[in-house]
Amino acid sequence: MDRFHSVPITTGAAPGREALAVSWLKPIGILGLSLYNFVMRILTLGIYHFWGKTEVRRRVWSAIRVNGEPLEYTGTGRELFLGFLFILGGVLIPVMLITFGMALLLGPGTTAFGAFQVLLYAGFMLLTGIAIYRAQRFRLSRTRWRGIRAGLDGSSWTYGWTYFWTLLTLPATLGWSAPWRSTKLQRLLTRDMRFGTQHFTFSASSKPLYKPFALYWVAMAAAAVGLLAIIAGSGAAYSTLMQAKIDENGGSPVDLDTAEVAGLVLTIYLALFVGGLLYVVLSAWYRAATMRHFARHTHLEGVGFESTVTARGLLWIALTNYAILIFGATLVTLVAGGAAYMALSLLADPAMASLGEAGFGHAASALSIILGFVLVLSLGMLLPVTQARSTGYLIRNLSVTGSLDMASIAAGAEPTSKRGEGLAQAFDIDAL
Repeated sequence: MDRFHSVPITTGAAPGREALAVSWLKPIGILGLSLYNFVMRILTLGIYHFWGKTEVRRRVWSAIRVNGEPLEYTGTGRELFLGFLFILGGVLIPVMLITFGMALLLGPGTTAFGAFQVLLYAGFMLLTGIAIYRAQRFRLSRTRWRGIRAGLDGSSWTYGWTYFWTLLTLPATLGWSAPWRSTKLQRLLTRDMRFGTQHFTFSASSKPLYKPFALYWVAMAAAAVGLLAIIAGSGAAYSTLMQAKIDENGGSPVDLDTAEVAGLVLTIYLALFVGGLLYVVLSAWYRAATMRHFARHTHLEGVGFESTVTARGLLWIALTNYAILIFGATLVTLVAGGAAYMALSLLADPAMASLGEAGFGHAASALSIILGFVLVLSLGMLLPVTQARSTGYLIRNLSVTGSLDMASIAAGAEPTSKRGEGLAQAFDIDAL
């Protein structure tokens, strides 16, 4: 049975004002929807992705209740699909053609082409900020409660430029500008947000974030030094071993030992995996502190917000979501592998026997490649489940204080963008 979580309604609201409470009602059928979307994406060669994503949003939005009434998501899959086509044809393909032309004109290894690539990367960083803002604007403009629409009224280019130039401060400060940067970007977004005709306000300073960030930075620096030492040590050990073999062979080159190369590659991949895991663990305290700080300094007229997310909670959600995605992908791969094995077994005698042992080996190799592709493809199969779990955790730990004069808030303007989140879709910025 689905569990309904509710935050108690604040009492004592002034006449004409309404106290607000936020609650979460676990969406029904999200697992079945995940499986259906996965099958439909395969059958439609990925085109159904946009419609499946829209349905996931509708269910997640409706699971968020304000005073017991659900939020409503009014976007469509057609909007997302047309937005993706617009960016694909208007940005990505032209950029690819221009890059190919510049490579032919300037030469792929020239300094001039290298400078062009730097400018291209800088342009994509600028577009990343623009994409984040426009995706947020699209989602808000398709969000309603009691018929009142939310919105985002600022300039995506202003946000994109700020996102770009503040990004340049990170390497210059060895990452220490991160709290200041995240606060500045959050301020731009929040102050442009509105509910109906009422805009949000944001009063946070980055100063309180530097204590948790300092602990996170020191821990990550120590972890990075350790992982780099492991990778460098493994590479040095392999080089020493190869040089010893060359000396034994009288200075002549020797063939690479497959097992030793595989061991080196495995060590590097394991180190990178451990590094990613350490980031999730060590950053949880800083991310939780940031969420609580930002929520505490966000207001809507007479309404304030409080978040009680914890590092342990964020870490639990992240790790279990990762396990869910891996489980789903593994299950699909095992089922596909079992079906393929049965098919090969039926063909092995006598059809495969006619190909000989080599032919069967080639078929097995091709099957392993296909199964690897299936594993990667199915990693996102249960993504709607993990999205609902993450959203549910945030909403269950969000409380609202104060009251709102609902009578004075008119419905916001109708959405003007008809192209969805094309830029964000193309850059794969936002999963929900």
